[in-house]
Amino acid sequence: MDEEIRELNEENKQNDEGEKKGAGDYLFSWKRRFDNFWYHYKFALIIGIIILIFVIFCIAQCSSRIQGDANIGYIGAMEIDTETYEELQLALDEILGEDLNGDEKIHVEFTQFSYMTGVQAENAKAMGKPVNYQSLDTVQTQINLELTAGNIVIWFINPDVYKELNIPGRFMTLEDALGYTPEDSYDLYSVKLGSLPCWDYYGGLHDLPASTIVVVRELQLSEEDNKKVLERYERNLIMFKRLVEFDFGLDEEDIDTNTEE
Repeated sequence: MDEEIRELNEENKQNDEGEKKGAGDYLFSWKRRFDNFWYHYKFALIIGIIILIFVIFCIAQCSSRIQGDANIGYIGAMEIDTETYEELQLALDEILGEDLNGDEKIHVEFTQFSYMTGVQAENAKAMGKPVNYQSLDTVQTQINLELTAGNIVIWFINPDVYKELNIPGRFMTLEDALGYTPEDSYDLYSVKLGSLPCWDYYGGLHDLPASTIVVVRELQLSEEDNKKVLERYERNLIMFKRLVEFDFGLDEEDIDTNTEE
């Protein structure tokens, strides 16, 4: 009986040692595989982790970014400093005065494209100003893409640049955008910023040249069945109408009071 017990204990001991050895061999094998993988792919793995972190960061930024109720772009050589940009942003938001996309925020997205025509660039160069032609080419490509099928619908454009960009089918007529053509319109498609009361009223807008052309990008055939694009156009046409038809908010009683004073 004792012999059987000893044999059984010996067998269990051997089994335990076998299991421990198997586990140890497995861990050793896994470690070797990991060391081999790390030796050959560590740089690719590190780069992959960095890219993943960057993607997560970008997604987080995009999700927290305020979506514009309307989208306006400026094309011209004028440099808009931080103070002017902030005043301009406040002015545009106030002119809109309404949350149109349902995010409970009033925000007009404003984007600047620093650009000049070839003639303007040559004139600037003749005056001793530095001109980066490569940068101008890059910006021109961005502008053409935006004017073809971009998010920006309303444009403030330098008049010389406007003449260069105004090709058939690119801009919406005022009749289509507003339902009528204002008497003081620049042409069938645009108005001058300086002719609008809002230019006189808001300092941020008044900092832009009076000759700046205000125009709406034409809806392209490829966009006519896109519900999101149509909704964006609807919001931007509301903003365009409020820019053109802005008044100082004075009713007849206010005007009479001011006159008496």
